[in-house]
Amino acid sequence: MNKLKRLIFVAIALAVTLTDLQGGRPQTTDCEPPPLPDGWKSLFDGETLAGWETIPFSGGGKPRVEYCAMILPRAVVGIMTGVRWTGDSVPTVNYALHYEARRVEGNDIFAALTFPYEDTFASLIFGGWGGIVNGLSSIDGNDAAENETTQHFSFRNNQWYPVQLRVTTDSIRAFVGTEKIVDIATAGKYIHLRSEALYTGLSLWTYNSTGEIRNVRIKEL
Repeated sequence: MNKLKRLIFVAIALAVTLTDLQGGRPQTTDCEPPPLPDGWKSLFDGETLAGWETIPFSGGGKPRVEYCAMILPRAVVGIMTGVRWTGDSVPTVNYALHYEARRVEGNDIFAALTFPYEDTFASLIFGGWGGIVNGLSSIDGNDAAENETTQHFSFRNNQWYPVQLRVTTDSIRAFVGTEKIVDIATAGKYIHLRSEALYTGLSLWTYNSTGEIRNVRIKEL
């Protein structure tokens, strides 16, 4: 009996060790996205980067797909790694977008979203400025660290967070996990990117961190 208990203990220990080494990643080759609710369109098949191109950030890492997730690795020389959607056209207003993301290395932005808003673009930032700044970049010349959407709280590494963005003609709203990141009426506001160095287009990117992304989908409202 004691021998049997020892064998069971060793088996459990090995399973836990393997899970830790894999960062909690599922050991499966079945990467078919979950069924989509009515009206939603998938932007990531879980197996390839079809429809996405690497953003040529100086010194950026090389995006890849492993374990059914899009991996945006920490930049080797520079500080940013990202991908931009090049597939079918997406709406520029009156749409909702959803994905899941987690940071597996680093302590900064792990899955920022640059998205279209009418004839301009903005970025949903979470976990920035060393891991604690969240908000929208930019509003009236002020980035996520210094406008009315600025919030300070952090996210855990190796934990998946659902990201929900809703863009309409008169508002931008977003949640990451249960935390509200943005809820702003856009009338009279100048919505724009923080820097011209950020490429336009629907994009996902990291800053000095490695992020994993899955279940990317969009719906026209």
